[in-house]
Amino acid sequence: MRMINSQTRRYFHVAVVVGIVLMVFTTWAWAKDKKDKPAIDPKADELLKRTSDYLAEAKYFSFSAEMWQDDNLMNGQRVQAGRNLDVQIRRPNRWHSELRSTRHSRGIFYNGKTLTLFNRVQNFFGETKVPGTIDEALDYATDRLGMVLPLEDLLVSDPYKNFTKDIISGRYIGPVTVLGVPCEHLAFSEANIDWQIWIEAGPRPVPRKLVITYKDEDNSPEFTAIITAWDFQTKLSDFVFEFEPPASAQKIPIQEVKALKEKEIRR
Repeated sequence: MRMINSQTRRYFHVAVVVGIVLMVFTTWAWAKDKKDKPAIDPKADELLKRTSDYLAEAKYFSFSAEMWQDDNLMNGQRVQAGRNLDVQIRRPNRWHSELRSTRHSRGIFYNGKTLTLFNRVQNFFGETKVPGTIDEALDYATDRLGMVLPLEDLLVSDPYKNFTKDIISGRYIGPVTVLGVPCEHLAFSEANIDWQIWIEAGPRPVPRKLVITYKDEDNSPEFTAIITAWDFQTKLSDFVFEFEPPASAQKIPIQEVKALKEKEIRR
């Protein structure tokens, strides 16, 4: 056996120590990189921020949406219920929505001072004072009246904040078309839902499709919205947001409107 002299032993000990230090540093750097690595793919985040800013900066816009919600019949068979939504927005404090299906028709009017709910089928309406902004009117409708407003994240003053507040992870899926329109497909995950958004490619990055999967519910039902007829050119006058009740319409307390309203599509 070859003997190792003292100098060689010192070099050997130094090499071992250096190796251990390098190994510890590498492990720490890997762990730190894994911890610091963003949960959202940068490209997905960039595209989501872009569409959010585009909507937030628009002084007025309108769109239409065809929406489908999974539902179960009494025998357990799954079906889809469909509704149509038309929305008109003028920032910061004008909002009008019309939600229609084969059996229901409801209008929401907000003129910056008064929030009005109108049931067109049963021909009654309720109203309440809500001075402020669209955000405050949305909060009042959801928090005080228990309403569920489809696609409300597109209407608020800061869509990006609403979109990202509960995101756990997100990724860019890739290019695809929606009704022939080139789009970018993104997918995000939260604690109780997964959701996907298709954003129009090019200079007008508007949402064209949205799918929400409710993971915490039996059989994970889905909500789907196809969004069309985006209009950023038509100026929306005050009369669009003013409610003029039909002569035969009955005015009732808004809390009764809440009690009588039909079950709405989520989000």
